[in-house]
Amino acid sequence: LAVAPAWQRRGYGRALIDFLVKTYAGQYAALRVGTGDSPLTIPFYEACGFHRVGRKKNFFLEHYDHSIYECGVRLTDMIYLERAL
Repeated sequence: LAVAPAWQRRGYGRALIDFLVKTYAGQYAALRVGTGDSPLTIPFYEACGFHRVGRKKNFFLEHYDHSIYECGVRLTDMIYLERAL
């Protein structure tokens, strides 16, 4: 899930999550996402009802050939979050 920076903070991300929850409720038990440990993305998903369920150490170091930074933070681990459907 990604929303272009110019369109962020307008409710599009939450609307996309709400669409997925409504579309797949009853078909699956949970919706799981993986994201970097960023001060932008983690609070967003938690505000959408997700909770942390796991971490993959060094994911971004092992699977990308370049460093990725978000809000000045270098992403290293993949954080998994889940929301019941």
